[in-house]
Amino acid sequence: MMIDGIDIKGITCDSRKVKKDYVFVAIKGFSEDGNDYINNAIEKGAKIIYTERDITNKKIPIYKVNNARVKLAELLNEFYDYPSEKVRLIGVTGTNGKTTTTHLINEIFKKSDYKTGLIGTLGTKIDDDYISTFLTTPDPENLFFLLDKMVKEKVDVVVMEVSSHGLKFYRTYGLQFDVAIHTNIDRDHMDLHGTMEDYINSKKRLFNSLRSNKLAVLNIDDDNSKNMIDGNDRIFIISYGLNNRATVTASSIEIIDKIRFILCLRRGITTINGVDIEPFEFSVKLNILGKHNIYNALAAISVALYFGIDSKTIKKALGKFNGIRRRLEKIYDDKFLVIDDYSHNPLGYQVVFETLQNIEYNDIILINAIRGGRGKEINRKNVEEILVWHKILGIKNIILSTSDDVVEGKDKVREDEIKGAINVFAKTKTGYELYDSLEKGIGRSLDLVSRGDVILLLGSQGMDKGKEIFFKLLDGKKVSS
Repeated sequence: MMIDGIDIKGITCDSRKVKKDYVFVAIKGFSEDGNDYINNAIEKGAKIIYTERDITNKKIPIYKVNNARVKLAELLNEFYDYPSEKVRLIGVTGTNGKTTTTHLINEIFKKSDYKTGLIGTLGTKIDDDYISTFLTTPDPENLFFLLDKMVKEKVDVVVMEVSSHGLKFYRTYGLQFDVAIHTNIDRDHMDLHGTMEDYINSKKRLFNSLRSNKLAVLNIDDDNSKNMIDGNDRIFIISYGLNNRATVTASSIEIIDKIRFILCLRRGITTINGVDIEPFEFSVKLNILGKHNIYNALAAISVALYFGIDSKTIKKALGKFNGIRRRLEKIYDDKFLVIDDYSHNPLGYQVVFETLQNIEYNDIILINAIRGGRGKEINRKNVEEILVWHKILGIKNIILSTSDDVVEGKDKVREDEIKGAINVFAKTKTGYELYDSLEKGIGRSLDLVSRGDVILLLGSQGMDKGKEIFFKLLDGKKVSS
């Protein structure tokens, strides 16, 4: 890549990665400012600097830009020769459901003999090979590198989770999406966004980036769906939901230990290849729990139909899908049942509790990992949701954990976050137990459990090692009848 006659070997915003003939983009972050490392980058061989500040240097060109994050994405896109334009790119955004929806789409396309790439919370997958990544939507340097790698490995379709963080910080800037999917919008990440308006507007950036005649797939049952496409009349839309106005919907729904429904295409659609599909129906079976997974399946089916994938292939792929880690995952079902879920906001907790209404049990023992590094408000709201369902479901034992034995860094629970959770219990005079160790909390649940009970392991990063700890403690444990 040539810039002003200079042959550029790499682009980074991390001064530690700078090598000879690199471009360094100085970005002001939350804890560190890249502008403080410009001289260091020059010493290490940087040939061009981009910054939002007025800085001059006679040795090398330093260019001022309006938005350093946008410039970083633009440079990387050019450096890797615009990789998103060489694959079919499907982006999924929303508060909940991104991970399951992307995996469902990936399974359907694989079953239809597409070579797929998957990017999201659980890492990156190229066909069946996993690559570990640390963010739901990777930083631009990793993201464009991964997309370029997928192009080189001749991937046909890339499905990726697009987080509000990724959108707000322009990680996906310049990517050309063929499909943008909205799952739902609920209050979350207020520590970053501050207001719901900023959160919604960040999500909307994905849909604003769609070129003419590209596809938006919207959950019509979510009131915020219309906000995603407000002012955008150049795109094609497929709506899904349980509302009769939806293009793709479900009827004859059965939810017990599995999900069964009739998929209904209520209005004809035109596929990406220009083929018209008339309204029709077919049966669907899912081996996973939760009403919310009907929505995730409807979103995935909508995309599959748009790509012209036949109903037989869709049914087969969905029928073989057994769920993913920590998404209403049944990790033990013998003398009692244990469900592990990455609940991280009120809607996530609501989904778990609604699912329990369709399960037979004696008592529920709930272990909740307080969410660390995300503020006291989200923990207060999560506990308020727990206490609503505490009454409805008759939950007898609530155990809280700060998970000090398994979390570190930004996921450590602060004192104000603990207070945000326990103050709700104090106001409602509801009993609970608090442990600083997740192992102690899970051990306590095993002391309390009896035959026919349900143990819920709920929480985000603080519960990530819950399954591992549970099985370690279960070995040799006797359960009362």
